[in-house]
Amino acid sequence: MPDASDAIISIHPGYADAILDGTKTIELRRRIPELATGTRLWIYATRPTAAVVGVATISDVNRAHPRTIWQKHRDGAGVDYASFMEYFNGAQEAVAILLAAVKRVGPITIEELREIRDRFHPPQVLLRLTNAEAKALQRLAKK
Repeated sequence: MPDASDAIISIHPGYADAILDGTKTIELRRRIPELATGTRLWIYATRPTAAVVGVATISDVNRAHPRTIWQKHRDGAGVDYASFMEYFNGAQEAVAILLAAVKRVGPITIEELREIRDRFHPPQVLLRLTNAEAKALQRLAKK
């Protein structure tokens, strides 16, 4: 059972790069488990990168109708309006995860992640970490 406030989130490589270079400050999701402010979020860039490439701290999580989220967060969304609306088509709720203290790490490969958690598989959305897993990931990030 996870006992730390660390989690790994899967993000397409282009969006992960935009977060790491500061042009995207908000991660958008149709749904995601509850996340507390202050949670350390490890950014796993999906294939072809297939590695943890960054870490950020959640400064806030907003849930609202997609139009409201667009009006409030479009400057940090990292997507144009048409792409935003296509992603949220039919959704009654959008989630905006506001990111702070973003830092590039690694890359920490899937093989290294499997040393932390046996049979690690990249999360579809989010994977919570135990305290021991979070500490091991922090050590790998400092190499």
